[in-house]
This record gives sequence, structure tokens and C-alpha cells, in this order.
Amino acid sequence: MGYNIYLPPEYNDSHEKYPVVYHIHGWMCNESSDIWTMEKVYKNRRAITVFINACSPEENYFNALSQIEAILINELIPHIEGQYRAETTRENRMLSGFSMGGNMAFYFTVKHYGLFGSVTSYAGTFHHLYDKGYRTVGVEPEKITELYEDMLREAWYLEESNILCLVRQHADKIRDTLKIDLHIGTTDILLCDNEIMHRYLDSLNIPHEYRKFEGMDHCLDKIL
Repeated sequence: MGYNIYLPPEYNDSHEKYPVVYHIHGWMCNESSDIWTMEKVYKNRRAITVFINACSPEENYFNALSQIEAILINELIPHIEGQYRAETTRENRMLSGFSMGGNMAFYFTVKHYGLFGSVTSYAGTFHHLYDKGYRTVGVEPEKITELYEDMLREAWYLEESNILCLVRQHADKIRDTLKIDLHIGTTDILLCDNEIMHRYLDSLNIPHEYRKFEGMDHCLDKIL
């Protein structure tokens, strides 16, 4: 797994340890794609930021997800914490991502709730994790409520393979310990994806920050 790493300006002149944020790019991108876009974020915080290459030769999304998850959890994080002065407590280990990377970041954080203290998903493509095609993509805002209610009536959506099931299973463990931020533009084709996740978190009384940016489409730079 390739990666780029940003070290705070004072890193070489101090002996401090730093929190680490792992950032995952969107579909068909790589570990260099979001560096300059995210600069306004990582240069304003005293943390190490690691940009991950989450590309995979796997054509099946869920096979690719499992592959990237295994490398991130079992190899990359131990490597970063062994090579750099990284804080290794849960509270100081964070994930963020855009689009495909947003859903990966959210999925990994909820699944490995004991490993990460916070997650920020920028326009996450959660329909991949609903595992039912593109039913939620491009839905008009006025139809979101009806679709969400329909989904909850289908037992399939709460089965083991679904992200909503995972959130429900771990609700008690993440409710007061995991900081969750969801960011989405109001003209993004993934607005419905994020509205569903927001509403489901609310239904389980899981605190989170949900920010909608008026008139913004599927563009990381616009919603930062």
C-alpha cells in the first residue's frame, strides 16, 4: 500500500508524539490525489496525516474493501506507528475520506471501534455499503424520506452484510466514544446516501455532526 505522509513543521525539532489521521481518496484516485485539496485542513492541525493508496486490482467492491481493510489495519498502521512518533491511543488515531474513501473510513471506524477515536466522511458513497446497486444515487431530496422508510421495511437492509446492521450492532460501543462527522453538498448525487446514514444514526441516538453545504456538488474542495 503506497502512502504519502505529512509531518508537522516542528516535527524534526521536537520529541513530541502526534495524533495520526489516515485519509482515503475517492474512486480511481491515489495517495496523491487529495494532498493539495486537503492542505487547508492538515496544515492547521498538529497531527501527522497519512494519505493512503486504496486502489485495488479487485473488481468486486467488497473483495477490494476487505483487502484494503486488512492492509490498513494489520500492516500500514503498525508501520506508521513504528516509523514515526505517533500517539498510539484510540483517541489519537483518526480516519477521514472522500467519496469512496468516505465510506471506507466510516466502515472501518465503526467496525474497528476500539482502534479509532473519530471519523470524517466527505460525501461518502454509502450505497456501496448498502450493497443494493445504485438505488440511492441521484435521488431528489423530496423523495429521500419515502425511500428511507421503504428501506427500513425491507429486512434485507438490516442483515449482516449491511452497514446499517453494523452500526446497530455497535451502537452502544460507539454512541459516546466515537466522534462522527458527515459532510455533504445539497446538490451532490450522494445526498440521499448521507441523509440515510444521518437519519439512521439519529434513530439510534448516536451523536454525530451532519453538515450540508448549500449548492455544493460532488467536489471535495467545495465542501471542505
